[in-house]
Amino acid sequence: MTAPSQRTDRTRPTVLNATMTANKVLFRPTRFPVLAQTVAAPRSPGGSVYVTDPAWIPTRYDARNDSLTFARVPAETRKQVVFLEERFLGHAQQSPPISVARLLNADIDTGPAHFIFHTAFCCSTLMTRALDLPSVAAGLKEPGVLISFAEHWSNARQTPGALNALNITLDLLSRPTAPGETQIIKATNAANHLLPEILHLRPDAKVLVMYSGLDAFLESVTRRDFGGRSFARQMHQTFTDAIPLDISFTQQEQMLHTDTQIAALVWLMQTAFFAQIQRYYGADRVRTLSSARFLAAPANALANAGAFFELDASPEQWAEVADGPVFREHAKERGRPFTTATHNAQLAHARNAHTRELQVTEDWAQQIAARCGAPLSLGDTLMSPDT
Repeated sequence: MTAPSQRTDRTRPTVLNATMTANKVLFRPTRFPVLAQTVAAPRSPGGSVYVTDPAWIPTRYDARNDSLTFARVPAETRKQVVFLEERFLGHAQQSPPISVARLLNADIDTGPAHFIFHTAFCCSTLMTRALDLPSVAAGLKEPGVLISFAEHWSNARQTPGALNALNITLDLLSRPTAPGETQIIKATNAANHLLPEILHLRPDAKVLVMYSGLDAFLESVTRRDFGGRSFARQMHQTFTDAIPLDISFTQQEQMLHTDTQIAALVWLMQTAFFAQIQRYYGADRVRTLSSARFLAAPANALANAGAFFELDASPEQWAEVADGPVFREHAKERGRPFTTATHNAQLAHARNAHTRELQVTEDWAQQIAARCGAPLSLGDTLMSPDT
């Protein structure tokens, strides 16, 4: 796999700010109830409490000072909060910045951890929630600390301690909250370009790549109107340096790209990058799953994901989850009903409202994909490694 290209250090929105802004316009944050612990974080020589208590999770990395900041998020709260980043953590107890140097020789009680990476708009949050079974697996949904590292790796001004800091962070995120528990860490798609570093640092980790088809991705963008179009442009700004396509456009051409063309480029950048990861690491470590296949056969998809991640649960348990409340509630908006039929109807409505725009963009994207060798599908190797 080719090495990442040198990235320019020009003035642009940070990955963190772009992700926060995009999420803000895509859906209304749901905060968990105010925690009882509102006192200052404990003083801890060597940061030991932040190492020994898995309720303390890293939420931010400061590359300039090579330090991690933690928030205390009990296991049950993790299940309820939308994402594990600062906007959604309400009044959670915060630590002062802890120097990574103080954590280098810490005895971290690591556990097995696997990952879900994704293109956005592909039911990856639903998958993470569905895999969360007591004493089997716990889902960590979009830890904000990974955004901090993604921002760092998108910048030419990289510090020598960042890789060690990421390694320690992955160890901290892997700590089980119950015996026998595996952590399933779902990253934000703005952190997709961290995947090579994560696979290198965690040779025992496996990755499920989830994606929607180009048509569904564009329908999801247009369905969200301004929020979706803004999200696409912000992700394009992030990925242009981090995981660029093997094609270039003049400044004038870029200025003339429509919102949906920008969104199509975002989708192609991600699928081209994931295809490289697939080829390099193979099906033993990386599997793929489309949102359409997941929603069409959720019990089978969960059983296959459980087997791939080596989770101690039976097909009957996964079938019970697939037929249970997790699949009847919106993954990001608690209390809002969800059904596959409603989801598909929303995409169809977007298609009907933007038929001409979507068709022209999809035809254009297919030509771009042919020119730069980007795939139009990643297959469903989770369901069959040979597909």
